[in-house]
Amino acid sequence: MIAFTKRGTKIHSEFSYRRGDYLLFGSETSGLPPEALSDCKDETYGGGTIRIPMVETYVRCLNLSVSVGVAVYEASRQLNYEQIECAPEGDSVNGEEPVFADDIFA
Repeated sequence: MIAFTKRGTKIHSEFSYRRGDYLLFGSETSGLPPEALSDCKDETYGGGTIRIPMVETYVRCLNLSVSVGVAVYEASRQLNYEQIECAPEGDSVNGEEPVFADDIFA
């Protein structure tokens, strides 16, 4: 699990993404809950915290959809634009439905 936060310790383009990474994003107003940030910093669960640099003089924060797009694009670029793998419809992981139900690149 990799947390994206404005106080991340690594820059999004300098982080080495791997297949199977989970990218976590919080709300625009409050970010990720402290427990999620803690889990991402713990080597057992997470890969750390990432930030997307921006000029704070003119911008307070990035729109969530923009942040997700920047992060997914960079991860895809590093993984040679492999498609995001989705669980087949009806499959669940630990009793939870997958976040992506369809292949968004199809």
